[in-house]
Amino acid sequence: MDSVEYRRISTPEDFEDVGALRLRAFNPRDIYESKFESPVIEPLDFEPDTYVFGLYHADQLVASMRLNMLSASTPPTPAMEYFSETLSPLLAQGMVFVDPSRFAIDPDLAPFVPALPLLTHRLSTMMTLHKGADYCLCLIKLQHEAYYRRVFGATRLAGPIHPEGLFIDVVLLGIPRSNVDYIMSRNPLFHYTETEARLLFDRLEDALPPLCVRPTARYALNAA
Repeated sequence: MDSVEYRRISTPEDFEDVGALRLRAFNPRDIYESKFESPVIEPLDFEPDTYVFGLYHADQLVASMRLNMLSASTPPTPAMEYFSETLSPLLAQGMVFVDPSRFAIDPDLAPFVPALPLLTHRLSTMMTLHKGADYCLCLIKLQHEAYYRRVFGATRLAGPIHPEGLFIDVVLLGIPRSNVDYIMSRNPLFHYTETEARLLFDRLEDALPPLCVRPTARYALNAA
């Protein structure tokens, strides 16, 4: 953890790097029927309720995740695109979700830094607690469901379905906010300090340049 840093993506240069990383991560995998021909950057990346993060190892971008706050008043997210019938009634009741998407890991580095998936998903559980969301959503391929159940205590909300344009079946899982304590008890990597959460999720982007924020799990455990 001492060799990795998070940075919220805000500059055109950083977005270009994230788009190129997504391209390298997605095209070799048999998920999309059509290959991407240019860096994968979308309008949703620039919405006010969107948080795009890069994970840097030795100053190199090695992973990225997009996080959206989903409520009745925010733009649709990927989970809404596929499972609106399930989510719309919950949004109408006032529920709020964190919806992670565009999870990308450098395929060349992944075998050498096996903790990258957990270090990246750590952002989604941290945001769920810090923002007070009811659930963190997991829009994933069916074959990954057992992993999310085991690591995060996730439960299935809907699916499976086979969306047009994909080679895979997908399901929608949910991690309730109350599960984050369970996740942290099983894996100390997910602990964090409130200072880290504020730096990642509460900064005014026009007030400060992008900050590199190191994971604070060790400090949070020592304080506990």
